[in-house]
Amino acid sequence: MLTSVSSPDLHLLRVFKAITDAGGFSAAQFVLNVSQSTISTQMADLEARLGLRLCRRGRAGFSLTEDGHAIYDAANELFRGCDRFAEQVNKRRGSLTGELRLALADALVGSPDFQIDKLLERVREAMPMVTLVLENQGPLEIERNVLDQQLHAGIHTFPNHAPGLRYVPLFTERQILFCGRSHPLFGKPDKETTLKEAESYDYAARSYYGGTLNLGTFRPTKSTASCASMEGVAAFILSGKYLGHLPIQVAKHWVVSGQMRPVLPDVTEYSSAFECVLSVGAQIGRPLEMFERLLAEHQSRAD
Repeated sequence: MLTSVSSPDLHLLRVFKAITDAGGFSAAQFVLNVSQSTISTQMADLEARLGLRLCRRGRAGFSLTEDGHAIYDAANELFRGCDRFAEQVNKRRGSLTGELRLALADALVGSPDFQIDKLLERVREAMPMVTLVLENQGPLEIERNVLDQQLHAGIHTFPNHAPGLRYVPLFTERQILFCGRSHPLFGKPDKETTLKEAESYDYAARSYYGGTLNLGTFRPTKSTASCASMEGVAAFILSGKYLGHLPIQVAKHWVVSGQMRPVLPDVTEYSSAFECVLSVGAQIGRPLEMFERLLAEHQSRAD
């Protein structure tokens, strides 16, 4: 019977979390920087300590048992409690330490509308003792993780606002329709191309919106490909088999090298509204409080 949680227990639980997040023992060895045999031994020690079987692995792949799912959720809650405890201690000491976990839409680097590198520079200067964890996630995943307090904040486009979250408007980003060099429209002048014709070609859509994204006046009739990343959409476009929308900073390299060109930009372009999403009910730690202030200052300078 488990009567207390020791420091070695916390270590083993963090190993278990890393394995689960990575999707298996093999992938986790790169995250944990230890051998697979060491990970196996640590998992055996944890299962013996808890008296529960937490996972299955074999030819069918890695999966959690029912007990494994329950322990994974409990471990996450325990780690959040540890983070809150550390924040409270550091708050009493007057220092800004701990973690700030953020998620961003992919391909923001180089955006003329939002200089994420400058924001990160100010965050580092203002909070040198805070560890910044940055991930690329889709909008629905960001909202879910902010609600679950796995993330402190996220920046993306959020067409449907969810209850329990607050959204801070940031900037709008132009999305332009492109085709690849081997696409039938590449060598055809825009003045000889109609909107209806462009809409008839195969289109590579963003998968994380589930078909609900407003594309302005452009209404593709054949959305035969989808991807959750800008890089994936760019790959579809470069294949010459699909049209797709990309922001300027993503397409610029391929436009300059002659591998892509805009298609009817005056009528196919649309804008995406980016926001920062935060939890309504979560206790705001000092790093997040500082981040919100820096974000507001960053936006005021941009305006």
